[in-house]
Amino acid sequence: MKKFQDLYDFIDRAIKSRKYPDNTGMSLKTALKLFEVELNDEERSSIGEFKKNLEQIYQNVFSKNKNFTASSLATYKSRVLKVLADYEKYGVELTKMANWFPKVIIRSKKQSDHTSSNNRRINSNSSIEIDGSFHSFDFTGGVKLLIPKTKEFTEAIMDGGLKQIKIELKSFSDKYFKKEDL
Repeated sequence: MKKFQDLYDFIDRAIKSRKYPDNTGMSLKTALKLFEVELNDEERSSIGEFKKNLEQIYQNVFSKNKNFTASSLATYKSRVLKVLADYEKYGVELTKMANWFPKVIIRSKKQSDHTSSNNRRINSNSSIEIDGSFHSFDFTGGVKLLIPKTKEFTEAIMDGGLKQIKIELKSFSDKYFKKEDL
């Protein structure tokens, strides 16, 4: 039978085999520790019981940790869910962990104002700061559509989900602005 302790062991193996960065592994362990305090013996001795009772355990964690914000506790819960999902996919069999290639996320440092002034410009018609964090679509007459570069918006652009909006803006700009007027 799989025990709660197996989740910690899984995280350690994942760190050693470079499936989790050290910081990620530590944050996942911290989340498990927060939840472990609320476990009964049956939940400690069975991951299945722990998973089955996760919502009630989370309610106990939530009610007993008033020093945390609700969003922090939700983050801890999502980390526990991540460990459970990864454990079920890759932790049960060693061969599955060997074939696990997690997506590597490379975060770049944010540029400070004095070093990034060359990379930014202020749109003269609005207070929106335009830099590499927006998709920009230009239309006739200086009409510009700015869309934040988030995963969801980028996927919507790639899938053509914003096509109708772009068509309507083009029609609007063509109707009310002429290139000769510029």
